[in-house]
Amino acid sequence: MKFLGKYGLWLAVLLVLGACTTQGPGVEQDHWRSGDYRLSLGEQGLDIAYRGERFATIDSFEFNFVHGTITELVPQPGAADGQAYLRITLEGEDGYIEDFPEQLRVRVTQDNGRFRFEASHPGFHHIGINLVDRDEHYFGLLEKLYPDNRKSPDLRGETVEVDVYHQGERDYAENYASAFSAFYLSSAGYGSFFDTFAKGEYRFAQEGITHIYHQTDELDWYLIHGPDGQHIHQRYYEVIGAPKSVPLWALGPVVWRDYNTGKEEILSDLEHFSELRIPLTATFVDRPYSDGGHEWSKMNFSDAFANPEEWIGQINRDFGMEVMSWVGPMTFGDTDFPGLLPNHRTYIDLTDPQALVEFERRLQTLQYDAGIRGHKMDRADENFPMTALWHDPVPESETRNTYVYLYSKVIDQFLRGAHGDNQFNFARAAYHRTQPFLSAVWGGDVRPNWQGMAGNLANAMRVGFMGFPVWGSDTGGYLGDGRIDEKLYARWLQWGAWNGMFEVKLDGIGGQGEDRVPWRYSERLQAVFRAVAEQRMAMIPYSYSLANTSASNGVLMKPMAYVYPRDENTYDLWDQYLFGGAFLVAPMLTPEDQRQVYLPEGHWYDFYDLNRAFKGEQTLSVTAEFERIPVFVRGNSLYVTGDIYRGSDRRWRGPLEEGRLTIHALPGKPGQKTAFTYVDAFEGDREKRMTLIRSGEEVEFQTPKMVVPTKVRLRLERAPRQVWLNGARTEPLYDAEQKMLLLLLPENQAVELRVEL
Repeated sequence: MKFLGKYGLWLAVLLVLGACTTQGPGVEQDHWRSGDYRLSLGEQGLDIAYRGERFATIDSFEFNFVHGTITELVPQPGAADGQAYLRITLEGEDGYIEDFPEQLRVRVTQDNGRFRFEASHPGFHHIGINLVDRDEHYFGLLEKLYPDNRKSPDLRGETVEVDVYHQGERDYAENYASAFSAFYLSSAGYGSFFDTFAKGEYRFAQEGITHIYHQTDELDWYLIHGPDGQHIHQRYYEVIGAPKSVPLWALGPVVWRDYNTGKEEILSDLEHFSELRIPLTATFVDRPYSDGGHEWSKMNFSDAFANPEEWIGQINRDFGMEVMSWVGPMTFGDTDFPGLLPNHRTYIDLTDPQALVEFERRLQTLQYDAGIRGHKMDRADENFPMTALWHDPVPESETRNTYVYLYSKVIDQFLRGAHGDNQFNFARAAYHRTQPFLSAVWGGDVRPNWQGMAGNLANAMRVGFMGFPVWGSDTGGYLGDGRIDEKLYARWLQWGAWNGMFEVKLDGIGGQGEDRVPWRYSERLQAVFRAVAEQRMAMIPYSYSLANTSASNGVLMKPMAYVYPRDENTYDLWDQYLFGGAFLVAPMLTPEDQRQVYLPEGHWYDFYDLNRAFKGEQTLSVTAEFERIPVFVRGNSLYVTGDIYRGSDRRWRGPLEEGRLTIHALPGKPGQKTAFTYVDAFEGDREKRMTLIRSGEEVEFQTPKMVVPTKVRLRLERAPRQVWLNGARTEPLYDAEQKMLLLLLPENQAVELRVEL
């Protein structure tokens, strides 16, 4: 918190507008230039433009609901890196603060297109910002399907409350879709981020104004310019911190039951999966598995799960899998725990040092020492008391959001102390600034039917706009009595394999009804399960690279408007998305085998048959057989697949002795180029940037050295005239039927491949 003046005095919001340009800072009053950016006072307010194109206009500010007009922009030509002040004239007073100021001086900062507006005052408790609506479209803020269970992510015209709350009201179909953030993206080319845990309200494009409000005494607001969601999020992560790294094992198929009868059932399930040759990399034990309140509060393993170091060790050793457990920040009435919130003695006070010591002690000695490697984090959003008295006091307006943040931070701290980076935690409740401490978000307690799957996909798109990089559905749905329709199961599995996190639920809620394990379904369903699990394993090099470069490359499941913000056809799209930069995924969300798919600009290929090419900017009617869903590969893209991690598949394939990689390169049109950053787990997670350039009748591909056998599959419409590898002419295989150039790369050498067409 910054204190910028005494009670009743002018406020200052410092505006630092980047490095000084060669021509020096502008000096005209009410006008400022910094590199490619220009700020100026116009008829509608403070205009912000990039290379002459205005992308935002700030109409006014509000302090304690008193309207403040921007009356002057005053550059500071003598200041380092350039400074300016906004002078705000307040149009009245609030009736509470004696000597309510008539004017405020406002300071702001700009760094690489990221504008920061700051102000604080002990007498102010309500801050508002008004922006002029530019016929733009707005995305972000909440995971819930708002309003009226609407799936479109576009919030234009809506009023949205930003405050973590549980279970959705009657208008929301998916219970506990509980990710929130004071961040939104605009199709005009900017992101808005109010850096506060205080609850807020946003009114989009109403009477020509977009209104941002938070119940706080401090203005700390960022307006972040960028061409698309990825670049805006890159600048956003520089503020809140880079997203948490994700281990290899967490990116393979993960299975679990809502109710396990004991360790024997867990081991039996894994044995059955092995018999079906369906590879897995992790499992987790959901509540109940402990003693105490709600069969959890002691945080131990009860008699049914006795000797956890033995059966967890067996899973590690015999199946090559890691084990996680369910955790909650509450004791469900068990008061035998220090540091419970004193007037609500069920939640743990995460600001109380004694509570944190005991919380970590129990998890370390009872779980981590036995081999638990991560957590499913539950319940932080459920009936949380706003009026609780914390050890370190928190304003009532900030309690829900702050608690969710602290829960992620504390659990990450515990796991990191035990396992370093080799750990994973995922939660259904998230708020901004949890990204550095939370490996993934899961989409809440979804219905086990077609509507539930569709709604959960819409949830995922909203989470992507907010900047939570890794998201996953409870594949198959959470609610209900277990067994679901076979076709629904197949379609959900096929979509789940293209989630950021792929986890599959094997039973009904509380263990009710018939199990959902694949051996209780047909061989056809088992074949689908096996195929998607094998595909997921093969994609680990790609998904691992995406997850661990999200600070620069954005979220894994990219909404269409996130990538194509100027394409009006994308604004309402919720039922398709890009996975990384290479794939367009279109899940099947009804029992029908046909659906519409919109291909944006560029050119595209059928993932299953690269000979099938499509022009962009068109809508296709596609048919999907039972065995697969529509997936397209973007022209001018790179992706990597391979065999770099083995979980339970080591039981029939043997342990991994040497990894193998395949680089898939699909050149663009003349003049286009692309890049992909591969994170090499065999070289200490070194980032290796690959590039692909098409210039006229020539294609160039470059990559740093690879330390495992690697081949390149380069799609070319015709056989090349000549191919040069590291300056020497070579004769690689060209498959005319597949239109594919195949080349084995030399090991431990950087590669420069040049192809003359």
